[in-house]
Amino acid sequence: MTNIRHSTAERRTLIFGIDGGTWEVLEPLTRRGVMPHLAGLMQKGVWGKLTSTIPVNSAAAWSSIISGAPPEKHSVYDFFRWRQDGAGRSTANASFLPRPTLLDQLGESGQALSLRVPMTYPPWPVKGYMVSGLPTPDDESAFTYPADLAPYLNTMIEKGSAGRSWQLDDDQRGIILDQLEAAQRSLERMTEYLLSLRTLATCFVVVRDVDELQHFFWDTLSGHDHLEYLPRLEAYFSVIDQYLGRMLDWTGMGGRVVIMSDHGFGPVEGIWHLNDWLHSNGFLKYREPSNLNTSKGELTFRRRLSFAIGRRVLREFKSLGIGGKSLENWLTQIKLSAESGVDLNGIDWSATRAYTGNVGEEYLPIYINLAGREPHGSVAYEDYYQVRDELRRCLLDTHQPEVKAAHFAEDIFDVVDPRAQTTPDIVVETVTGAVQSDFSMHNLEVFEKSRYRNGCHRREGIFLLSGAEIEPGRGRANILDIPATILAWMGIPLPEHFSGRVLSEFIPGISSIQRNAETTCVETGQFNLSEDEEAGVRKKLESLGYL
Repeated sequence: MTNIRHSTAERRTLIFGIDGGTWEVLEPLTRRGVMPHLAGLMQKGVWGKLTSTIPVNSAAAWSSIISGAPPEKHSVYDFFRWRQDGAGRSTANASFLPRPTLLDQLGESGQALSLRVPMTYPPWPVKGYMVSGLPTPDDESAFTYPADLAPYLNTMIEKGSAGRSWQLDDDQRGIILDQLEAAQRSLERMTEYLLSLRTLATCFVVVRDVDELQHFFWDTLSGHDHLEYLPRLEAYFSVIDQYLGRMLDWTGMGGRVVIMSDHGFGPVEGIWHLNDWLHSNGFLKYREPSNLNTSKGELTFRRRLSFAIGRRVLREFKSLGIGGKSLENWLTQIKLSAESGVDLNGIDWSATRAYTGNVGEEYLPIYINLAGREPHGSVAYEDYYQVRDELRRCLLDTHQPEVKAAHFAEDIFDVVDPRAQTTPDIVVETVTGAVQSDFSMHNLEVFEKSRYRNGCHRREGIFLLSGAEIEPGRGRANILDIPATILAWMGIPLPEHFSGRVLSEFIPGISSIQRNAETTCVETGQFNLSEDEEAGVRKKLESLGYL
């Protein structure tokens, strides 16, 4: 990526997202000279820890950044949710977010670019350009507004920049870095092209693959580099910093700079299969094998065993340099047809009082199967609190993993009536915070060591503000404060549904906050993706460990 020419006619704003960014990784890199541009911003700006959403995942967090509202207001708690008609589950998409969003409002100060910001698929009309970010049906294709941008950008995206890296053994993780490096080169080519098209006032770009890197290389980043990956990881972060430097060139000396992450990161000690735990404790019942609907992809034990053996054989093939393409395609077809995990078809809902349908990291979600709210609800409202109390007692008695707290919905979210809420009914917090939960079923162990991923999300992310009027310092912020502060700093009135606090203590001159009472929150009309789109999105989420 060459130096990007900048104009000083207008004050520009750069919003630079680092998905999964944590000071635990970034600050040591700046001290070692790996990220000098970030280090420079830390010296002259305000920076510190950012408290993210609960649940701690990209879907919930980026939806809150974009909409300016907490999860209980935009109802995106994970990448998966029940369809409105109750007929299975679908992936969340941009139509679920209330408008106007932060991306709509940025256009009030001139043309804006939104580049690879998660939860922006399908793209929608904005004043400027939008290139959708995770999750999209195909990571190696661009989905844009205006639509005629896509053919140009597609020529800049390297093939092989997206893959199923979760399957790899430790000594093969270099393949993951191959993919991430290719994705970054593609992002830089797209950035250079888009910024050359017209004069833009704002650029909001997200470097998403830092999250994926940390999932698979947390051991190396935390000092356990037995396979000597660290030099290549440092080179990757150096490339990210050089990209940041070029974006600072575009912003100009007088520009505003906001750096943030959606959440932080830390080690993972194991995976808690919560549906299996609920089953073993009498809260969930599985359907009998004779009732499995194989037309819906519910796999028999023999089919699951064949898949496990085939996957092991494929890894051996790859370790010997043998392609095994036919075997890989066969395994992919099994995975994509196995809808029982995603749509929870293997559960006997009539005899189930509680379940989980989402991945949890640090804070683990459980839902009561409440009649009238859940598609197949069996728990009457008058029994809801009794079931919830019983479940909480059982959780607190669990010792593998050891549970620190089991929070009720009203302890975390702004909710009153469980019949009207879509929040998790109980959020589980373990003693170490290093436990990830999933919604798979029929595992050999209820709690087991993570086989591929050695890092998982933490609630504390990062933020940094830099500009001519900002004095150097340290601070803390909530994730909802960032979109509110961005608009106030740019002199754009805040929509009424933006619930964050403007960080006026860091930016002199914006203590008088304008809220636009005429900018009402509008529901745009939620819709589900087509079958082909849904299949593509699920394939990507599977590679990231969300399935």
